[in-house]
Amino acid sequence: MNRIIQYFKTLEEKEATKFLIIFYIVGVVGFLIPQTREIFERLIPVSLIINIFMLFLFHKVFNLKHLVFFVSIIVVTIAIEAVGVQTGILFGEYDYGKSIPVKVFGTPVLIGFNWLMLTYGAVFLLRTKKALRKFLPVLTGVLMTGFDYIMEPVAMKADMWTWMFNDIPYQNYIMWFVIATVIGGCFELFNINTDNKIAGRIFVLQLVFFGILNIFLP
Repeated sequence: MNRIIQYFKTLEEKEATKFLIIFYIVGVVGFLIPQTREIFERLIPVSLIINIFMLFLFHKVFNLKHLVFFVSIIVVTIAIEAVGVQTGILFGEYDYGKSIPVKVFGTPVLIGFNWLMLTYGAVFLLRTKKALRKFLPVLTGVLMTGFDYIMEPVAMKADMWTWMFNDIPYQNYIMWFVIATVIGGCFELFNINTDNKIAGRIFVLQLVFFGILNIFLP
């Protein structure tokens, strides 16, 4: 394990990008081959952990403000999702499946980290265009909602979560927009550094990954 951590610590940005591209290519192939699909579904938590690790590995600023901000996003989004799962009021009626274990009130702990990772990446991408900065919170909501629209069918097929009657309600997308908009606004309000190209590349690669599987995964 120490050797693996040391290897990642020596990675430069270009090498990390190559690693992530290969990582997602293997993921796409693994999901599309019927004989290996179940194995790759079980590896979803490992994939999330690797992505989160890579994001933080290349995060430029680590201080108390950033730490408190990141932990707050993780805790708050887990709490929101837990309320959603238990009541069905926020997103609609859904349950998390077996692909993402370690749950609190029916909600995987990794979901909070995933919210942070995706919004971080979305904010990074939007901050690369100065003209978009004044609209960043709303555009974060739009970008994240579009991401969820592409991800949802794949997530259901991979047993990440399921919706009642397999019908994704509109309120789910409304909640994604609202939550992502608020988080994007908080990134701006607290001036959280997102100078991290790896974050943007993880977001884009995940979008391509789910886009391909959305089309070809049976």
